[in-house]
Amino acid sequence: MPYIIGCDIGTTNVKCVAFDSVKGNILASHSESYEMYHPHPDWSEQNPDEIYDAACKTIKTVVKACAGRHKLLGISFSAAMHGVLALDKDGKQLTQLIIWADNRSSDIALKLRTSRVGKKIYYNNGTPVHAMAPVCKLLWLKKHEPQIYKKANRFVGIKEYIIYRLTGKFVIDYSVASATGMFNIRELQWDAYTLKKLGLTAEKLSTAVSPYHIEETPAKNDAGLPGGTALIMGASDGCLANLGSGAVQTGSMAVTIGTSAAVRICFDKPYSDPQMQTFCYVLDEHTFIIGGPSNNGAVIFEWLMNTFFPKEEFDTVFEEASKIDAGANGLLFYPYLLGERAPLWSSTVRGGFTGLDIQHTRSHFAKAVMEGILLNLFGIGKILMEMQKVNVIYANGGFARSPIWVQMLSDIFGKEVKLNETVETGAVGAAMMGLKALGIFEHYADMKAFTTVGQEFDPNGKVHVTYEALSDKFKKGARLMLAHAV
Repeated sequence: MPYIIGCDIGTTNVKCVAFDSVKGNILASHSESYEMYHPHPDWSEQNPDEIYDAACKTIKTVVKACAGRHKLLGISFSAAMHGVLALDKDGKQLTQLIIWADNRSSDIALKLRTSRVGKKIYYNNGTPVHAMAPVCKLLWLKKHEPQIYKKANRFVGIKEYIIYRLTGKFVIDYSVASATGMFNIRELQWDAYTLKKLGLTAEKLSTAVSPYHIEETPAKNDAGLPGGTALIMGASDGCLANLGSGAVQTGSMAVTIGTSAAVRICFDKPYSDPQMQTFCYVLDEHTFIIGGPSNNGAVIFEWLMNTFFPKEEFDTVFEEASKIDAGANGLLFYPYLLGERAPLWSSTVRGGFTGLDIQHTRSHFAKAVMEGILLNLFGIGKILMEMQKVNVIYANGGFARSPIWVQMLSDIFGKEVKLNETVETGAVGAAMMGLKALGIFEHYADMKAFTTVGQEFDPNGKVHVTYEALSDKFKKGARLMLAHAV
């Protein structure tokens, strides 16, 4: 049976999933993890070679599992956004991979964001002006590491680096390019205005190609693939989470909570928010994903577990929290332990608990943290729901494995929530894009078998009313914390 691999290059691991090309059944899967490094305050880096080795090992493992029984059609890629890596003329690293969580350019980003130039860059390119954006990271390198900036022959992201190591070519899909803050989402090419402000030429960036663009592996490659194996460029992980969940129809929304989190809807044209609250990224030439990302997803609950429940299992704590009424008896949590992107766009804002009194137990803390993460996402969702009526939410990411979390999501948003049979929607979306690129399917509507819905959750109307009122209080408190940010 022919199969395709969706390879999702994430923040913490590479996941490869083999799908049969007809019904979308999973034939094999494997993941390999790697480290994040913090050599200085506000720095977040990764070793690109560790990620490349993990990708090759993961691909080899999945191909081996399918060997002799199935025929490989190709590999399609999903990747985390906003990373940047400087390479010399020989393709050797001058820096580590500076990832989305890196905040070293926060001062530069804040100054740029409030300027006329920053507003123009945002309008042209759709990426909010923030320390996460490669445009701000490059401005930091230009200012603080001028020798590296001048010596660099090319600046790339992690997907580009992996494709380069496998094929010797520097190419970037429109989707990942649109998350750099340097790619014009209306012209679908590197933005001349932004590059001029950076003092950068397009020759130092990869060639921008369609997400359906195909490269082929040489006879000898580190992934052990046969020569001529199709490598489909694919798109960014956020955009592909929408595609892989089925949230590409008007009236649908995707909510993803992994290490970080995001809320996204689909549009048929680019959009730039006058208040610069949302992003607009390219899925393909005719489809755009609008939404807002949060720094503070499951990583915040992991902090809670390590701090308050070091010997407990996640499910035990979820169950304990579920017994506490909505609103945690007045205990409210602002999850900005890592600064925040949407809707505040501040690297310096910090969170905390309010309303704490003697009655509160550790169960209340767990409930408040879960609610705080979701209330923050609801604030993003409200912005999007003013643009488009939403009837259903597709939930994905690691949190979707917990029915308690998902029911809370439904109650807070007041919408029906659907779960796909697999939470690995980035890999699913990549596989779907690959099958379209290869001509196996002409339309995504023909691939409904890949986005099969499992569980469905309906909101509790009474509980939603409680959360709707609480969300107003949360928003006011968040703005107050932003006003006091250093």
